[in-house]
Amino acid sequence: DSFRPIISNSFRNTIMPLGFSGRHRNHIFALSNIKRDKLALVEIDMNNGEEVRELFSHPEVDVDHEGYLADRGEMGYATYATWKQQRHFLDKRIEAVYAAIQRKLEGYEVSVLDRDTAHRRFIVRSFTDTDPGAVYYFDLEQDKLVKLADNIPALSGYRFPRMKPISYRTRDGRQLHGYLTLPLNAKGKRPPVIVFPHNGPRDRNRWGFDPEVQFFANRGFAVFQVNYRGSTGYGKEFWASGFKEWGGKIQDDITDGVRWLIEEGVVDPGRIGIYGAGFGGYSALHAACFNSGLYACAASYSGFANLFTFLKEIPPHLKPYLQMYYEIVGNPETEPDLVKAMSPVFHADSIRIPVFIAQGGKDSWSAVNEINQFVQKLRKRKIPITYILREEEGRYFRDEENRIAFYRELGGFFDKYLR
Repeated sequence: DSFRPIISNSFRNTIMPLGFSGRHRNHIFALSNIKRDKLALVEIDMNNGEEVRELFSHPEVDVDHEGYLADRGEMGYATYATWKQQRHFLDKRIEAVYAAIQRKLEGYEVSVLDRDTAHRRFIVRSFTDTDPGAVYYFDLEQDKLVKLADNIPALSGYRFPRMKPISYRTRDGRQLHGYLTLPLNAKGKRPPVIVFPHNGPRDRNRWGFDPEVQFFANRGFAVFQVNYRGSTGYGKEFWASGFKEWGGKIQDDITDGVRWLIEEGVVDPGRIGIYGAGFGGYSALHAACFNSGLYACAASYSGFANLFTFLKEIPPHLKPYLQMYYEIVGNPETEPDLVKAMSPVFHADSIRIPVFIAQGGKDSWSAVNEINQFVQKLRKRKIPITYILREEEGRYFRDEENRIAFYRELGGFFDKYLR
């Protein structure tokens, strides 16, 4: 048959099909936040586009996209992430499988990567915040678990610090959640801290083994991560509250978190740095411009310096979404003052702290000439600047030697200015 529209909505609402129902051939299971704030697991009749029933929802967070059993046309479970990932089982057989695996891997987060059609044999991945984990073969009938491979063999036997959940209230009363990782030798001390805003901002931090977090913690730094407004996973109102606040309330949320850490006496207020990639790198540059009194140094990896360029240089495959970007970031034609006020490139004269910038020459989101000019402005003002430009790289470095050099320089930068 020819295609016909069933449901239409704006980008502010989400319908994410997961798969067809094996019981009703014209029904699908989907995640939807239509007429609700949080994504819920629902069943939709594709004849008329109407929601038939809600299978599961959570009052605080969105439901995630796992749990559909394609070979059976059923939902085995629903997943959601508060500070850790949780499962709500809809099928007793699947619940029994996970319980059997969990008994073998107590304390680990587990996920099934693949299974046979009888659901008796499984390939399983495990991890924790302190262990990158491994991949296993599990035979349910024999109750036998066999390790196939470690996820990161080179790290076997090392000890790593835990990623602890935190929460605090912002200056306007909003409750935010995040994570704090303290180095192993931090007991009774106030270590230096690296504030680590996530990329996106349409993303979120999750509990688990994070190599970059552990890279910093291994060097003696605490690492602070927050799911600021504009992050996903907490409902569409929370996400939309970050629209056109890239340089406003989102940055206030990060700042309020740092001040909360200081008030709690957790970290050394004189040794606070900030680092991020993409939007996180933009946040680091923004902090250097507008919060040089709070931070000792700032590091940006492919951060957005000029939002006019960011909006102009959107890759061709994303051009159909340009109006959406205007609503989320700001419209450079009708709101030039807003976009200029949020763009670090126009506020370089306010920076008074050491800055680290890493940039790929083929990054389609940034103009290297502008980054070069930004760096030159800082050098003329005698601001300590570490600048890594790899002409052959894109947004993020892929060549192994370039990656190693990048992290060596990044680690040395924070060692120099936060010790």
